[in-house]
Amino acid sequence: MRLRPLLRLVAVALLAWSLTASAAAPPRLVVVIVADQFRADYLTTFASHWRAGVQTLLRDGANFRRAQYPYAYTDTCAGHSTIATGTLPRTHGMIADSWWDHETNLLVDCTDDEAASIISYGSPLVVAAPVAGRGATPAGGRGAAPVGGAGNSPRNLLAQTLADELRQQRPGGRVVTLSLKERAAINLAGHSGDAVMWFDEAAGTFATSSAFASAPVPEVTQFIDASPYVKDVGFVWTLRDPSTTYRNRDAGVGERPSNPWSGLFPHNLEGATAAQYANLWRRTPAADVYLARMATALIDAYRLGQAENKTDFLGISFSTLDYVGHQFGPDSREVEDIAAHLDDVLGSLIAHLDDKVGRAKYVLAFTADHGVAPVPSPAKGFGSLTLDDVRERIEETLRNRYGPPDKDAHVARIYYPNVYLSPAIRQRLAADPLTVRAVQDAVTSLPGVARLLYTPELSDRSRDPLVRAAALGRAATRSGAFLIVQKRNWVLGPRGTADATTHGSPYDYDQHVPLILLGGGIRRGTYDAAAAPTDIAPTLAALAGVTLAKVEGRVLQEALLPDSQTTRR
Repeated sequence: MRLRPLLRLVAVALLAWSLTASAAAPPRLVVVIVADQFRADYLTTFASHWRAGVQTLLRDGANFRRAQYPYAYTDTCAGHSTIATGTLPRTHGMIADSWWDHETNLLVDCTDDEAASIISYGSPLVVAAPVAGRGATPAGGRGAAPVGGAGNSPRNLLAQTLADELRQQRPGGRVVTLSLKERAAINLAGHSGDAVMWFDEAAGTFATSSAFASAPVPEVTQFIDASPYVKDVGFVWTLRDPSTTYRNRDAGVGERPSNPWSGLFPHNLEGATAAQYANLWRRTPAADVYLARMATALIDAYRLGQAENKTDFLGISFSTLDYVGHQFGPDSREVEDIAAHLDDVLGSLIAHLDDKVGRAKYVLAFTADHGVAPVPSPAKGFGSLTLDDVRERIEETLRNRYGPPDKDAHVARIYYPNVYLSPAIRQRLAADPLTVRAVQDAVTSLPGVARLLYTPELSDRSRDPLVRAAALGRAATRSGAFLIVQKRNWVLGPRGTADATTHGSPYDYDQHVPLILLGGGIRRGTYDAAAAPTDIAPTLAALAGVTLAKVEGRVLQEALLPDSQTTRR
């Protein structure tokens, strides 16, 4: 008679063990979604528009409200590399979208690789004059062979990504990454991938690189042939929600829309020339919708998340908010509406993952690569600082101290905050602290400049938080001799820039971004512990049961369910 209760206890124990083992199983699919230029405060300021994806993330996910980049200069290449590797720019090397190469005397984009070739999906865009509702047609059709010339690759990325480690430690999984920007798609994937896709601005079509494939990927070709993006030629961008629900008026101040648009809704694609169409399309909600449709098509074609004992990786970076934000600013109706449309896009994507994979079998991270500054407003006491003024002030000071240069100029190049000097001047400054101070004094006398940091003096152990943040973003062979730090709410840019505003400062509006986790193994809730995008890769790696070769973030243990914490460290 006593055997029956004992058997019952054994059965209960076995059931509990089974459930624990099931909960602790690595996810079949890891998803990283980046909304380019999505500031953290958008989650609350645009809250009236959330009814789909963002609503699901906030309701069912683990929301880290204090997530912030710890380094000083925030941009797309640095942000995506940090998210993907769990390391900082000082380690992964991607300090900015571009930097000056002293050996070649050229400005190098972060994914440039002269040994790689572009593989284009179709010939460059041809837009016919719209007739009776008909518009653009793609020339060519099926994917073309490599077109030659300088291409893009992950050559400059100095750390392994989470996707790299998944491929090596859990062989057999697929890696798919998509974006409108090559630096986003490439850095999310890392050093290999099954489908690494972006929109080639020069050709007006989607592309990949010979670093990832020897020919167009058939699954991608099938989607693009069946649904070319130029079918959106008649698209009219209208407000997603009633105009009374938007925070700001339509007619903003300081907006710089692309021709032939004005600053007022609606914004049309119909009638655009071939030269205008691709540029405008990327600045409409249609681009995000198209990218999400491509993602769902590849989820189905590759059966991502469908196989047991494998972990696939899907990375998507939505770029439209960044394009729009640069031209209209964070307080524009355009930015608010792009965010509202992105909510629908995220909703459809999460619903597809729930249906095809099952939420318990995938884990998703949502974040941003950087924020954005407000549009300069003299009435509010802040404005824009031209890089040309900084360059000329430094050049003048150095000429007064050292005389005219033997060749070209003392200042080789300024790319946003980094000031690159000629090799001879770098060497002289290393033994001349008085001239270093003279240069700093000259530049900080300019309106809008807070500091000019001499990078050889930077230390990540400094008690000065700004110096420490600058050191975390510095790679000695790629960073400049000086780093410009603008005053709060001031923006840096070249003379004649087409942008209304930009990003790249050590202030909260640039550094503070969303960080939300959703899916299997995640404990939903709102968390106020300090967090950073560097924590995403270590946390997802822990859930997937892999280790990262280099890591500067932490596992967000507080958001993991108990079984995940004990079995996936």
